[in-house]
Amino acid sequence: MEFLQRTARPPPSLLPRMRGAIWRQRALTPTCPDAPRLDGQLALVTGGNAGIGLETSLGLARRGAEVVIAARREAPARAALQRLAAETGGKGHFVPLDLSDLRTVAPMLDALGRLAGGRKVDRLVANAGVAPREYAVSPQGHELAFATNTLGHHLLIRRLLDRGWLTGGRVVLVTGDIYIMEKDCTPDFQYRGARGGQAAYSRSKLGTLWEAHELARRHPELEVVVVHPGVVASGLVATPGLLRWLFLEPVAGAQTTLIAATQPGVRDAYLHNTLGRVELAPEDPAMDARKAAALWETMERLCAPF
Repeated sequence: MEFLQRTARPPPSLLPRMRGAIWRQRALTPTCPDAPRLDGQLALVTGGNAGIGLETSLGLARRGAEVVIAARREAPARAALQRLAAETGGKGHFVPLDLSDLRTVAPMLDALGRLAGGRKVDRLVANAGVAPREYAVSPQGHELAFATNTLGHHLLIRRLLDRGWLTGGRVVLVTGDIYIMEKDCTPDFQYRGARGGQAAYSRSKLGTLWEAHELARRHPELEVVVVHPGVVASGLVATPGLLRWLFLEPVAGAQTTLIAATQPGVRDAYLHNTLGRVELAPEDPAMDARKAAALWETMERLCAPF
């Protein structure tokens, strides 16, 4: 696949990255091939009921996977499952999960165990995310973007591994190039207003890259892929009317995620919707192995009671 043959080293700051990506993303964002088939496989998609997550769920179902949508709100998830059945003829399920509240992970896994009937999760797409407009904390007292986008997914992955339900599977972690704006990811970041919320979101996406690094290092039995899907008109970020034509629609935004979830030869890769495989410079904040290991240990401590 030509897209997977591209290798680029992006600029080490946000504005050159944006100029080199968002202006070209409608032309360069790939389309995921229909093959290989995923018949008989179980795929779990967090936030799989809306936006990129919904299109990812539909794409996996079209390729034969049985899809489990993990989401906070039942009504939109049920509507998504109706669409999945009508458009793909595939089989789907809903399990309730609020990634901002660590207490919901264990009941979600119990529900998953009942419907999976002893099967393992073949593909996990850690897609769900929030971009706060105002400062907020999780029920456990952690900054909301960190709690939802980074910590909640860490607990989900770790508990799936603890139960033996993810061994040998593929884990796709959705990040965003906006991470380059920040140098750290912590549970106690404080801010004011939308600009601060953008910083919190960027920090959580840096944390996602560090999570991917440590997960691949500590669990070589997994296929770990991290993906930048593009700048998408999904409701997560503001899309000004005059500039909306620059943004991808969710169906296009899901294509790089689907490549990461379905295609061979993507293990331990960072896939970018316009650049293909990304080779990060040593000075890139995502390459800070010391901070990545420290974040992992922090999240292990925070997740221990759950």
